[in-house]
Amino acid sequence: MTAHPHGLSPAAIPSPAGLLRIRSEREEDAEFRFDLFRESRPDLALLPLDAAGRDGIMRMQFRAQTAGYRAQFPAAGASIVELQGRPIGRIVVDRSGGFLHLVEITLSSAIRGRGAGTALLRSLMDEARTGGHEMRLKVAANNPDAQRLYLRLGFAPVERGETHTELAWHSLE
Repeated sequence: MTAHPHGLSPAAIPSPAGLLRIRSEREEDAEFRFDLFRESRPDLALLPLDAAGRDGIMRMQFRAQTAGYRAQFPAAGASIVELQGRPIGRIVVDRSGGFLHLVEITLSSAIRGRGAGTALLRSLMDEARTGGHEMRLKVAANNPDAQRLYLRLGFAPVERGETHTELAWHSLE
């Protein structure tokens, strides 16, 4: 199995929601990425500011997250996940540290709970298994749905912090 240069292997992944297509992120994806970020941060939507103030804070946080990922994971590949030709998510994977590091996986709320995230994760786990690598990720402490998914798939906590828990998965094969 050949790895997709900027994301998952293979570039098309079957899921209960339909066939997921993975493509490299492009500059014209910026607004979709921001909308996805905004959707994934309901805590920022509750800030006691007017709409313009909230939007400004969210854009600042979005830029900070993007810059942070690029600084911490310069070799990571960023991909857009599509379903029926429409973007539904983003995935960022770093393969440079001796293990497969899932930096980010974010799906549109319209697709969550329909098996797409599980299919994406299983594809990454297959890649890690084939390469004999451990897979790692961090999950926000305030995201119990994602925590349950990762634990169900066999990830185990390796470090707990105040805001995030680092999880690892190792193939038993």
